[in-house]
Order: sequence, then structure tokens, then C-alpha cells
Amino acid sequence: MVDVLNGFCKQGNLASPRCDAAIPRIRDVIEARRQAGDQLIFLADTHDPDDREFEVFPVHCVRGTTESEVVPELQPLLQGATLIRKRRYSGFFETDLEARLLAAQPEQVTVVGVCTDICVLHTVADLRNRDYRVVVPALAVATFDAPGHPGDEVQRWSLAHLTGVLGARVLET
Repeated sequence: MVDVLNGFCKQGNLASPRCDAAIPRIRDVIEARRQAGDQLIFLADTHDPDDREFEVFPVHCVRGTTESEVVPELQPLLQGATLIRKRRYSGFFETDLEARLLAAQPEQVTVVGVCTDICVLHTVADLRNRDYRVVVPALAVATFDAPGHPGDEVQRWSLAHLTGVLGARVLET
């Protein structure tokens, strides 16, 4: 699960109703994967107050704030899961995600979360660059609307890129 946090769904500079609306579908996929016996890993965008990313994006998901916490709807699913805090787009940058995946040796990795064109895409790219098979349920990823960032158009492009360039299997249902 990538970045289904209060700061992208509920409150703050980057909170988006589009991302918030995806939470029930994301929860359904996570629950199904848990029932299938999959190991669950939650990635959480978490920044220091002076993070260089704030040169690109407004301040968001600062360590110790409610913005950096998993949304309440998914909090119960954290039990028995792994929470990895990250500070860049990819879940691999300066984290132990790679070591955890090497230890688990999954046949495939299912990725859900927000934002499709940023943290989901960069994490999937790094998974594919490490030769993992990746599945992305299209209804369980979302991005935001903003000036110069039309959500529907960006979402379509992102899903096409995940499939056509990165080789992820995007499930339309």
C-alpha cells in the first residue's frame, strides 16, 4: 500500500477528494490480499520539516503530524503488517523495502495507493527494475486534480505507462 495517508486523502496542502474516494476500493484489495495470506507492507510518505522535496511540492506529511499517518479506514489493517516510512517517491529510496522483499521472495507484488503518477509509479518502476512481477488494480490507485494536473487524464496516462512501459499487469476490474 502506497501513501494512503491523511495528508493525501483527508487534510493538508495535498489532500484530494479523488484520493479519499479510492479508500474503500483500496481497503477491499488489501483485505483480499490479507485473506490470501499475503504479507502486507504499508509505505508512508514522511518528511522532515526542511525536506528538499518541499522545493517541488508544498509542505506535506511531516513526521509526527497526523498528515503522515495512515487513514483511519485502514488503521485496523496495520495490525500484523509492516509500516515503512519513506521520504521520496519510491518506496525503495533509503528504506529497507528491498531487504524485506528479498526475505519474503514474493511471486508477485500487488500495488495499491496514491498518487498513481508519482509514488505508485516510481515504486512500481523500482519493483520492475528488480524483476518483480507487479499487479496494479486500476480501481485501487488514484491521483489528484490540480491546475496543470487533470486527474482523469493523468490517471489514464499513468495506467498506460505502468502497463506499456513498465510491464506491470493492470487489472481493470
